[in-house]
Amino acid sequence: MAFKKIGILGGMGPEASANFYYKIIKYCQEKYNAVQDTDYPPIVIYSYPLYGFDESGIIDYNLVLKQLIHGVNTLANAKCDFIVMPCNTIHFFIDELSSKSPIPIISIVEETIKKIKEDNFNSVGLLASESTLKLKLYQKILNKNNIDCLLPDNKDYPKITKLILELMGGKVKDNTKNDVLYLIEKMQSKSIKAIVLGCTELPLVITQENVNIKIYDTLQILAEATVNYSIDGGLLLHENVNNIQPFK
Repeated sequence: MAFKKIGILGGMGPEASANFYYKIIKYCQEKYNAVQDTDYPPIVIYSYPLYGFDESGIIDYNLVLKQLIHGVNTLANAKCDFIVMPCNTIHFFIDELSSKSPIPIISIVEETIKKIKEDNFNSVGLLASESTLKLKLYQKILNKNNIDCLLPDNKDYPKITKLILELMGGKVKDNTKNDVLYLIEKMQSKSIKAIVLGCTELPLVITQENVNIKIYDTLQILAEATVNYSIDGGLLLHENVNNIQPFK
């Protein structure tokens, strides 16, 4: 089987990137019956500690963009055929990165929207980091596709951030997790039938087994899109290779 070489720009955070790699492996086994080493796609992982932003927002736009350009350039120089970024917040920069990148970049946000549309949901709840919620990464594209988006109350943002930080530190407390599960229950009470986990850390602690509502695991969705594109070269929403100029 012929594969495109995958470039993963990760490290934001490291555990989500590690879990993303594992999801790729499991999807290859389940979907494509991978067994031997040669049944899996070639992958380059660049785990890059990014300065200038955290769960509360982007602190230094230019610094973050400069580092992301460096990361994309590193993967392009490693002869990757395309790039994925298993972090939702940095997709705030995807249009600018895609316009400059010498190789295509898959969008975790747009791949998630495609799944929601395929399932014919016209409204969803959204749980994400404070930065992703404030940047309206999902709200803008959901609205563009005529999908209503219910957000947590502003006072509940810190509860989500607390869970993300505990997970990143490897010390998740039951009370913190239960607080976020309660937010999902509140959304269900408002007739929401599906929840988007718009932070790649959240699916590491909240899964479909924890709730009785449809969960969109954005990390899983990106993993599946990554493998599928590596194998069959499916259409990328941000692909426009002929018009892309190399980084300078």
